This record gives sequence, C-alpha cells and structure tokens, in this order.
Amino acid sequence: MPPRTGRARSWAALAALPSAAGGVCVLLLCGAFSSAHPAPWALLAAAVLGAVARWGLSKQRRPWYALEEGFVCALAVLALTQLAQPLQPLMYLLAAAYVLALPLRCAIPLLAALIALDAALTVPWPQMAAHASFAVLFAALYHALLGARLAAARRAEGLAVRKRVADAEARARELRLVAVSSEGPDAAERHLLGGVSEVEEVLRGALAVAEAALRPHTVAVFLLSPDGESVRLRECASVSERLFRGPLSSREGALGAVLCAQRSVRLDDGGAQITYYEERSPVAAFCGVPLEERGGGLLGALVADRAAAFSAEEQRVLEALASEVTRAVEAERLLGAVRREKEEKARFFRALEELNKTTTPQQAAQTAIAQARQMCGALDLCAITLFEDRRHRVVAVDGEAASPLRDLSFGENAGLVSNVVKLGAPLPGRALGAMDRVLIFDAGTVVRGLAALKIFPLKSGESVVGTLVCGSRSADALPEAAQKELAMLALQAAEALVRTRLYAQAERLATTDGLTGLLNRRTFNAQLHGRLREAERYQRPVSLVLIDIDHFKQVNDGYGHPAGDAVLRSVADLLTRQARETDIVARYGGEEMALILPETDARGALAIAERIRKSVGGAHHRTEQGNLRVTISAGISTWPGGGESGEELLEAADKALYRAKQAGRNRVFAANPASPGVHGDLRSVLPGSPG
Repeated sequence: MPPRTGRARSWAALAALPSAAGGVCVLLLCGAFSSAHPAPWALLAAAVLGAVARWGLSKQRRPWYALEEGFVCALAVLALTQLAQPLQPLMYLLAAAYVLALPLRCAIPLLAALIALDAALTVPWPQMAAHASFAVLFAALYHALLGARLAAARRAEGLAVRKRVADAEARARELRLVAVSSEGPDAAERHLLGGVSEVEEVLRGALAVAEAALRPHTVAVFLLSPDGESVRLRECASVSERLFRGPLSSREGALGAVLCAQRSVRLDDGGAQITYYEERSPVAAFCGVPLEERGGGLLGALVADRAAAFSAEEQRVLEALASEVTRAVEAERLLGAVRREKEEKARFFRALEELNKTTTPQQAAQTAIAQARQMCGALDLCAITLFEDRRHRVVAVDGEAASPLRDLSFGENAGLVSNVVKLGAPLPGRALGAMDRVLIFDAGTVVRGLAALKIFPLKSGESVVGTLVCGSRSADALPEAAQKELAMLALQAAEALVRTRLYAQAERLATTDGLTGLLNRRTFNAQLHGRLREAERYQRPVSLVLIDIDHFKQVNDGYGHPAGDAVLRSVADLLTRQARETDIVARYGGEEMALILPETDARGALAIAERIRKSVGGAHHRTEQGNLRVTISAGISTWPGGGESGEELLEAADKALYRAKQAGRNRVFAANPASPGVHGDLRSVLPGSPG
C-alpha cells in the first residue's frame, strides 16, 4: 500500500496544475471573468500561485513545466483583458516575454495558444486579426532585438580578444620575443600573451625598485621600434601626467643620446634635452641607460629624471635594473625559442609517423598535404605532383583552386613545377609580385589570386620524384620558418612516396601474373575462399568460371611462343573488360583463366560466360605473325549446390570444363550430378545451352 500511495500522490501533484489550468480555460471561454465574482478569480489565483511555487521551489525542471506555466500566464492575461478591455496590451507584452524568456520550441506553441484563446474570445474578426497581428509583431520584434543584441555582444567580445592579441603582438615585436608572423594557432597566442605578461611584470618590478631607490620625478622604459627609427613609452612611474607616449625620434635629446651611443648618459642640467614630456621638462637632472642585449642588439632605454643630480652610484643602480630587464627579455625569448623548436619537432615527428603509416602512393600524397596544411594553416593551395615517364601528374590537391588541378597531367615545359624537378631546388626564388608572368603547372592551367608561392622538390637520394606546391592568398603566409618546415616535410614525403611505390610494385609482383597482369593462382585461391565464406555468411550465391583457350598448343607450335603470349594477353584483356567491377579475374595456369562472380547465381554465371565466349571468339588477336582468332571453352560451378568448399567448386568447374572440351569445344558447360559434391544440373535450368 505505501508504494501505491506514494505513486498516487506523485500523479496528483503532476496533474494539479494542468487540471486547474483546464478549469480556468473553461471558465474563461464561458466569460466567467467578465465580472468580479470571486469563485473564478480564486481558481485563477490558485493556478498562478501553484505555477509560481513550482517555478521557485522545484528542484527538477521537467521539459513540459515551461509550457504549463506559460499557459497559466496566458490565461491570467486574457482573464484581465476580459474584465477590463484597456488591459489588452498585456497580451502583446506576454507574447514578447515568451520569445525573450523561453526557447523557440516552447515560445511558438505558447504564442499560438495565446492567439487561439484570444480569437475564441474576440467576436469581430477584424479585431481578432489585429490582436493576432500585434502579438506576432511584438514577438518577432523582440526576438530580432534579442538576436541583434547577442550578435553585437559576440562581435564586441571578438573585437576585444583580437585587440588584446594585436596589442600583445605589437609588444612582442618591440621586445623581440617572437617572430609573430609565423604564429597562428591559439596555443601560440597564449604563449605570446604569457611571454609579454612575464616581461611586463619584470618591467613594473624594476620601475618600483628604481622609484624606491632613486626617488625620481619620472622613471620610464622606452622601447625601440623594429626599424630602429623611433621609440615608444612602454611602462613608467611618474609624478607628472604629461608624458608623451610616442612615437619619439630615436636620435633626439638625451634619450636619443643613450640609444645612439648605446651607453649610459647622466646630465645634471639637461632640462632642454629631456624631450619625452608634452611640454617643457619640469626637472633638469637626467640619467639614462640602454637596454642592451648580450649580442649587441638594442631593445630601448631605461631613464629617470628628477630635480637633484644623480650620483655615479645611482647610475650603477639604474644600470643593474636595466641588466635585469634585459636578462628577463632574453630568458623569455629563449623560452619561446625552445618552445617553438619543441613544437616544430613535435609537428615533424607527427608528420613522419603519419607518413610511415601509408601503404599506397595516393595515401602518402594525401597525408603529406594534410600535414603541410597543419604546419602552415594559411595555405590556400597545396598539391603533390609526381614525375614519371617524362610527365608530371597531380596525384593529390587540396584548397580553393583544387578543382582544375585534379588528375592534371602535363609534359615537361618552362613552368615552375617542371623546373623544380630539373633543378632539384625550391622555386620561385623571389616574390610573386616581382615576376612578370607565373607559369606554375602548364600553359593551359591558370591559378589566380596567389600572393605567396613556394614549390619544394620531393628528393629521394639524388633523384627528384615530384614536387610539393604550396600557395596562399596572403603575401606573408610563407615566412622562412614555415618554408624550413615544409622543406623537411617534402623530404619525408619523397621517401614515403618511393617506399609506397616500391611496396605497391612488390605487392603487384606477388599477387599478379607477370604476363597477363591478372591475379595469380595463389591470390586467386585466397580470394575464392574469402568470397565463399562471405556467401555462406550472408546466404548469397557465388559462381566460379574456369576458361581454357581451345587448341592453344597449336598456336604456340604454329606461330611461336611470342604469338602465344600475345594471344594470352589479348584474351586476358577481353576478360577484364567483359567482367564486372566486383568480379575477380585470374590466370589459373597455362592457358587457363578463372573468374569469381560474387552474388551471381547459375543463370547469371552462364550469361556472363556466354558473353565472354562470344567476345573472345569474335575478336582478332594481334601478334607479330598477324591477327589470330581463337575460341574458348568454359566450365561453371555455383554455391550453393555446386560444392561446399573452394576445392569442391574448383573440381566441379574443372569437370564441367572437361565435358565442354569433350563435346567439341567453344562452348560453356555447367557442373553435372556426376561430379562429387555437386547437386543439380544447369542444363535442366537453362534449356538450349550447349552440351
């Protein structure tokens, strides 16, 4: 009893609010809220209080709660408008509230319910249409307004993030921390921001020490621009608010003297030489020391000024602080270089690992392109070309201009790809803008819109097997660091292409017949067992056809073995062209060939074998002795019914072939009941077949 009681209470709690809402809806449609009678209003108040209590106290929000509570709100608003018609605008505000507070999957049904209830209460149809139009208009406007506000907020957030990153990049250039142009991924931006923050923390610490030790009017750090022509105020601690942040000339005043001489300068009465204030300097004493790296590079200057003159000891204090700042910059730069080198090695080994997994030249080329685009994300075109038989062939391509390049093949010409193969060196050696006309592949293929291009040779030992073509619409997308990585990738891609090509050749030699190019007998036996297992598993038929060239010994004896080989190749070519894509064609031995026909029953196998027999018999086979004509005989066996194993199918087909030979050749026979393990005879199924 207690479990049932608990379940009953749960169901009662779930049904309470919908029941109350249903009762209020009936009263509303009956016009009960047009007067101030307390009974309907009490039921409405109970429903509203129940909805509010559940909204505030419920620990678990079920999906339909929002619909029930929104419907109660609609009933309350329409009840008020039924009592006092001037309150009709509340309906429009409720429609707007739906789209503001609820997802569209809830807001749209509630809006429809609100309009439907109002239509049921409003008799004149023009007034009803006006109410519905205003409700929909308010909802649409508020939804559009909310979407616009969210989009604006997202744009503002994106701009703020980009501004912060751009500011960090500018500071990094001033501090010579990183080559910003080569950094692109989010991880690089985080490292950049971290490095700038660390150095700025050291700058602020040095200024705090100088302020406590020297009691200056101003102590500041000015950083030199990358071109060395100007300086800009980076950090300062000053009594004055009139400091000029720059840019200032790096050759003017006391600050310019520190930068040009690259040594400390101390002035006791140099007010006229202090030029970093917006107005005349309020103090006369100046002491400045250069921020000089160990290799001789100049970052900027650390300067201080005050009314009283600086002593030699105070100058040494400022020099010691400058050394600490320079050391922090160099340490952060070294850390960044180590981090970049580690990332480069990680990318290189990842590319090497992926290339080593490939087993075909096509896979190797596609993997090389994928790794190149990971190394340099700004690439808009990336292609691999191979050079074989004095022709260039695009084997893989990716990017915006990829469509006209797919499967492109061209001979040697004056283009960049052809010259890279000839010279074995990357091209072009200068910017695209400095070249009159750029021929990348061949004269008939034009790639437009590239501002940066580099083509790397795929060298394996002393030979060049192809090229790696990298292009971008951005002029600075291929800096030296990126070119170095791509050149290393090209070397590994060349080795992978050579390895996979050799692997494919070895696999082809191991699985195919050298004379005809068909599968050899060992591979054929493995394929037969595999297809038979599939047929047994999925209960689908599979057929086997054995084919023998009639009187082939007479061809060899009468015209010579080269002519016999030509006939074998011609018949093999006909079999390949007549077979379907899913069929397996093999040379079984000597002048015998075989076909495995998956999902083909006895009737279908006979039709295919007859088509092949007629095609071979009607063909002229070219040899050095002239055109020859030959015929073939064929034997068929089919699972189920023709054998339970590959060996039994082969034995049955071989016996059927023997019967075709005995019956006069140039015909197709199927397995008969006399063959061991064979059940049924095609001749009874296909009347009129030879035999």
